[in-house]
Amino acid sequence: MKNSIKLLIAFISLISLSCTNDVQDTGAVTADSGLKLLTPNSSFNLVLDGAKLGNLATTIVWNDSENPTGTTVTYTIEAAKGGTDFAAPVALGTTTAHFLDVTVGNLDTTAKNLGLAPLVEGQMDVRIKCSTGTSNHYTLKVTPYQPKWSLIGSATPGGWSADTEMTYNSMNGTYSMSLGLVTGEFKFRLDGSWTTNYGDDGNNLSLEAGGANIPVTAGNYTIVLNVTTHSYTITPIVNAWGVIGDATPTGWGNDTLMDFNPITNKYSIIMKMTVGSFKFRLNHDWGTNYGDNGNNLSLDNGGTNIPIAANGTYYIVSDFGGLTYTITKL
Repeated sequence: MKNSIKLLIAFISLISLSCTNDVQDTGAVTADSGLKLLTPNSSFNLVLDGAKLGNLATTIVWNDSENPTGTTVTYTIEAAKGGTDFAAPVALGTTTAHFLDVTVGNLDTTAKNLGLAPLVEGQMDVRIKCSTGTSNHYTLKVTPYQPKWSLIGSATPGGWSADTEMTYNSMNGTYSMSLGLVTGEFKFRLDGSWTTNYGDDGNNLSLEAGGANIPVTAGNYTIVLNVTTHSYTITPIVNAWGVIGDATPTGWGNDTLMDFNPITNKYSIIMKMTVGSFKFRLNHDWGTNYGDNGNNLSLDNGGTNIPIAANGTYYIVSDFGGLTYTITKL
């Protein structure tokens, strides 16, 4: 009975795949001889949502004329980075049926294992393999999601009620933020949920899942989280340099603090910016501020606003000792 139900599901899938908010429409399919991948086809295009990792993304369906009823052959569903001719395939799953349900989380993990960058549309080739042969392939368009890590706790601006989101640095795979904290405690958590959270049981800069709250005294800090190594750093900021201007998310009304690196003694920030201009200023005050009179990456005290000519995400590094800065559009 169980096999009959699976065959019925597969048959229905061949006629038309229903589409909800979380399932990509895969289009019409036709049967063919041999091992034939039917759906999803190359019209598949899905932006993956981190809040829906357990939801169904698509159902992969195929025919095998040499094993029309299924159950006697094991099939491997392979994925590879688009255009690589399956030089380094990754298995999406195995089954003896003629279909495989793929969740958003499974598709996301596979895409990242293939090297597809988060938040960027990438291409993934998919095919079916078994002991008797290999199917055709289709190229799927997939945009992996970027996990959101944040701070939460009595020491943070949102208390225990609201997360303060960290910024992802794609160049080194870490998350960071600089902010003012009050005396209290905080933890790290993923995607605004307590399902995955980290604390520090030994207060030794090593993170444990569900670990103890991290104590902190009032001050300005740069906090860097490395999810891969389960570690973090928390560095006091003596001089709180920030970015301010109509090109920044907070306009001319408020600074966004830059991250401080005590090894290089430089400040940096990754920020989404719009067409406009900005300046650097110290300790949220116009008493000490820098612009660039020649627009030549040299800082001038009280100098001209620094222009941003195009919307985008920018990586800014400033050396306030040497009075220079760099700005790179990511």
